[in-house]
Amino acid sequence: MMIDTLRGFGIVVGFFLLGMGLHRVGVPIPGGVLGLLAFYLAMSAGLVKLQWVERVAGLLLRHMVLLFVPLTVGLMDMGPVLSRQALAITASLLVSLTAVLLTTGLLGRWLLPTEPILPGLPLANHESPSQEPVPLKPSAAETGPAKIGPAEGGR
Repeated sequence: MMIDTLRGFGIVVGFFLLGMGLHRVGVPIPGGVLGLLAFYLAMSAGLVKLQWVERVAGLLLRHMVLLFVPLTVGLMDMGPVLSRQALAITASLLVSLTAVLLTTGLLGRWLLPTEPILPGLPLANHESPSQEPVPLKPSAAETGPAKIGPAEGGR
């Protein structure tokens, strides 16, 4: 049990360090992102099994709030700088939030299937069969004059 946890922690830290090393040699993407991308590719290729890292991932997710404490303390120490730059920071946050929302929405629309994955489940962008309008019988004006046959009193 402890060996599995250490192995998973070693894998996660190893991919983080790999990403940091790639960034240090000149790849213009943050090291954490590079490590995460390498980790994803290794899992997709089957080089890393989910069972190897699942325990450590759960542990890190459970204690994620504690990992943000140093950042929060650092921000409180930077109070005067933040107050002087409040307008620029707010504008930057709003622009980046809008960009992320638009990108996520457009990618979701592009990548999501147009047919339901499970039969019987309606898609969000299509009306469900129960909401379709019931067709009305055409009126006499739409079909033309009524024809009277021999059984209906015609000659």
